[in-house]
Order: sequence, then C-alpha cells, then structure tokens
Amino acid sequence: MDAELQRRGLLHHVHYAAYRFPAGAIGDALLQTEKETGEKIPPLNALIVNADKGIPGDGCDYYLSSYLTKSAERHLSDAQRRAMAEETMEEVWRFRNWEQILRRYKLKLIKDCIPSLELDDTPKKPRKSGWAIGPESEAHKALKHWVAKNPHIVKSKISFKPGSTEWLFASSDRADVMFEHKDGCVAVEVKSLDASDAELERGIYQCVKYQALLRAELKAENKIPYGLAMLVIERRLPLDLRNLADLLGVRVILVARPSG
Repeated sequence: MDAELQRRGLLHHVHYAAYRFPAGAIGDALLQTEKETGEKIPPLNALIVNADKGIPGDGCDYYLSSYLTKSAERHLSDAQRRAMAEETMEEVWRFRNWEQILRRYKLKLIKDCIPSLELDDTPKKPRKSGWAIGPESEAHKALKHWVAKNPHIVKSKISFKPGSTEWLFASSDRADVMFEHKDGCVAVEVKSLDASDAELERGIYQCVKYQALLRAELKAENKIPYGLAMLVIERRLPLDLRNLADLLGVRVILVARPSG
C-alpha cells in the first residue's frame, strides 16, 4: 500500500506500523455505519496488506471475522486470514454504495487523478471452444485417482486424508478431486498429459469457478470460507497460459505421475 500511494503521488513514505491506526479507524467507522443503517458493509481496511505475505495484519482479524462469520475472532491463523481476506476483497470491489459512504463522512470521490497500472501484455480474448466433449479419457481418469490418493501434492500445511473424486457442488458442477478438512478444503481440477492448450485454458477458468463455489458453500454453512482450487497438470503450461493463471490467481502444480 505504501509503495502504491507513493507511485500515485498521494503520500510520502510512511512506516508500515503507522497505518494500523487509520486502518482500524476505517474499520470501526464502517462497523458503526453498518449498525446505524442496517446495511452490510465489507471492511475496506482488508485492502491494506502486508508486503511480504500479501494479506492484512492480525489487527484486521476482528473486522474480517465480524463481517464474514459474526464471531468477532481476534486470533486467526495465516491460512484463515488469507481465505477471509480474499473473500472480503472481492466483496469490497462488488459493493455499490461507496459513494454514499463517502458522502456520509463528507468525503469526496477522487476522479481523473490516479495513474493507471500498465499492463505488460495485450489482453487475450478467452477461448470458448476447442476442448474435449467426449467421454473421459483413461489418462484423465488415472490422473484424477492418483491425485486423490496423494494429497501431499497440493503442498498444504493441512494434513489432508485421501480425497474424493467427482465431488458434487450445490450448483451440480463436479470437481475432479476434493480434499476436505475442518480447517479448509481444496478443490482440484486435473488435466492429463494429452490435454490440449484449449483444455488447459478451460481448466484455469474451472478453478476460478470452483473456488468461488467452494467458498460460497462454506459461507452458507457459516464456516470460515477457507476454500481453494488449483490445477494439477502433467505438462508445462504455455507462456500465455502461465500469464493467465497468474493474472487470475490460479495455482498450478506440475506433476510427474509414476507410470504403471
């Protein structure tokens, strides 16, 4: 945040610890506004993240948990804080009444003076055809069952037991593999060695969908929405798809499955 404010020419360098007070003041003000208006308001201070971890500090735990679970938890783990922050950030961008909030506090919307970020590459239109539509291949089926039996490949701090295949979402979508634990869940989309580039691209977008669905189901059960989705593949992604996965925040794991 500090680097971005300097890039925009809005502030000189400030030590990160100095942001704790204004961040807390913003969170408190929004909680008070929510109480007065009855409108659910996402904690804007969740956007203030630690440069090393990319997540808010522990001072944001109360605001995250109050918004998502009403538990007012003040001691979240890094994994819980990351999941809750990512979910909350999405809701900050979706919230439509920020201008009314600004007016309530006699603040003005900043327009036409924020430099835009420069993109390194020309955006590429998503492919919407070219993937397999026939029955599941034997290679895909074998990879799916191998992944389910080897939870260590997702490289999680959670000690998952072997996963379930063809895990059904409430939307009727099915994840190839699901690893479940009380501290979090991971949905896995697999693409075998014979998958086309179009299939790999589709897999990236499927991960975006599965993560949103998984977190929605956890929220519906009033649980911390620590749900992740990742793509497991047997060949390297082309450069354009690696860039796409990075852009969309999809974790990709390359594996070498034992033959036989």
